[in-house]
Amino acid sequence: MARRRWLWVGIAAMLTACSGPGRVPGGRNAAIEGTWQSTGYGYVFDIARDGAGNTRLTSYDRTAGSCLGGDSSAPVGREGDATSFGEDGEAELVVRRRGDRLIVREPGSAGHIRMNRLQELPDCPSAISGNAADRRLQTFDVFWQNLTEHYPPYAHRKLDTADRKRDRAALAEHNTDRTLGELLGDTVRELGDMHTGVEGEDLSLYGRRPGTRESDDVDTDALRPAIEARLGERLTPVIDDKVEYAGGLPDGLGYLRVTQFDDFADESYDADRKKFEQALDTVFAVAEQDGWRGLVLDLRLNDGGFDDLSLALASRLTDEPHFAFQKRARDTRAASGFTPYQKLRVSPSARPGFHGPVALLVSDLTVSAGETAVMALLNRSPKPTLIGRPTQGVFSDQLSRTLPGDWFLDLSNEDYRDAAGQSFEGRGIPVPREFRTPVFTATEIGRRCDSAVARALDHLADKPPGTTRPCPRGST
Repeated sequence: MARRRWLWVGIAAMLTACSGPGRVPGGRNAAIEGTWQSTGYGYVFDIARDGAGNTRLTSYDRTAGSCLGGDSSAPVGREGDATSFGEDGEAELVVRRRGDRLIVREPGSAGHIRMNRLQELPDCPSAISGNAADRRLQTFDVFWQNLTEHYPPYAHRKLDTADRKRDRAALAEHNTDRTLGELLGDTVRELGDMHTGVEGEDLSLYGRRPGTRESDDVDTDALRPAIEARLGERLTPVIDDKVEYAGGLPDGLGYLRVTQFDDFADESYDADRKKFEQALDTVFAVAEQDGWRGLVLDLRLNDGGFDDLSLALASRLTDEPHFAFQKRARDTRAASGFTPYQKLRVSPSARPGFHGPVALLVSDLTVSAGETAVMALLNRSPKPTLIGRPTQGVFSDQLSRTLPGDWFLDLSNEDYRDAAGQSFEGRGIPVPREFRTPVFTATEIGRRCDSAVARALDHLADKPPGTTRPCPRGST
């Protein structure tokens, strides 16, 4: 899922457009001007005309004790009742007016953000101390206030307010950049959340679920030879090593590997989606031509990206609409502590696809949009069989926050759940015990073995487990 630090610059541009060059029909541009606050997410937008008569929007990151930021931007286009905004002609946001609210959507994301009008601008921006010691304490306080207001009370990750008091006392006693970085880094590390991290003063640190890996821990160049050795077929790249497939497998099976859901075209979300859809057209045209009877879908190494593209993949794998997932954002002002759920569904695509049995390979290296792809497939029929190891357990988009003194915080602020209301945040989507296998271990890679692929081939061919050996003949 895309990081949002740049996103809110685009939001400023988006709202600017509504009363500037991209005027709202019926003179609604006047209604856009003023002050707006998001439901959840902690954003305030001040919309006013500049000296040239163009409406500009300044965006702020707001907590109960701070209001920081101040980015401003301009529109890039309009279509129907939607205005697109971004920079250098590239759309980064789309906004629609709905009644007394603004509905904001980032291209590629699932769901939207609602914005309500405020009567006046709060105390924005907050003053930042010119004294280095005082500024470090401000940074600490704003860091923790953002976590307190936006980090959900995940069952497998919990904030400890006692740590906040202890760490602030430690910083007050040893007030240095090094101490501040160590204290903020320790908090991030303890949360064990790949989407939560802190950056500043030569520090860039993100969490990770204990006992799991990230892609940098694996020799990714050695994965393809191991996969090909077990399949007995070469992989055909469609988008470099990001989308590749193999046909001609025993028992009429096919194999598709997707390693991310973004950066396909290195341009924009629209370009990424076009290239991804074309890649899926290629793969599923081969599947139809060759008459695949089953599909091994390999998401074991998937770094995430756009949720909309994970849903696009799911739409190729069903001929019936079904529930994908539901999401809500932390909102401490609401009685429930969250915004209302937004329910996302998978609709069948009219483009080439595959609707037969699927063996879905996953691991702790299946992250973010890779995991929403898995969740979006859980309700397809026939139900996919998960093989490998549990996923990483990070679903929320990253909420990026400005801190005093050129520090930045990324954090998870959204709660994703399946149709039954289950959350897999912090623990990952589980794999049934009988289908758990090693995944990309040094031993397997070194011997060109792939237990997960072997198990998938046997399962899809209705053969007893172990019929296909994990290691091909001649492996060392």
